[in-house]
Amino acid sequence: MKKIISFPITLGVICCTFSCSKEHKTDGTAETKNEQPEQVSATPLKGDYCFLRAENKDTTTVQLTVSGNDVKGRMTWQPWEKDGATGTLSGKLISDHEMELLYDYTIEGSKQTETKIMKIENGKLYGKTGELTDPKNNGHLVYKDASKAVYNDVLDPVPCK
Repeated sequence: MKKIISFPITLGVICCTFSCSKEHKTDGTAETKNEQPEQVSATPLKGDYCFLRAENKDTTTVQLTVSGNDVKGRMTWQPWEKDGATGTLSGKLISDHEMELLYDYTIEGSKQTETKIMKIENGKLYGKTGELTDPKNNGHLVYKDASKAVYNDVLDPVPCK
């Protein structure tokens, strides 16, 4: 009888030992104490940056220049054998690595603007994607709820020309 009772107790002690070696982060995931979180440079953005994403034969290119809190650049989305979108980016830094931009572009012969939130982290460009809406019906798309938008678009760094 002692063996039957001591096995669950021993199992509980082992489980507690392993679960106590992890710290729980606010997002609900666990991280072992020995793991180091990915480091993000504390240096604010400054200078020229160029990025590319190529999927199949579709490409997206982004060129950015950061000067102080001002951000300017160009973005081109070119799907294979279809009309794409080409335009300018302008806006400001909202943190050391995150930007709020206005994408003023032409698509299928029509002028349009769209709010973009992007960040440069670990050398890559991340763009938020989320539901867009045109609340004033004037061709200016904004995030329906920016807090629900997520960084899904990832572009790799390339040399600026």
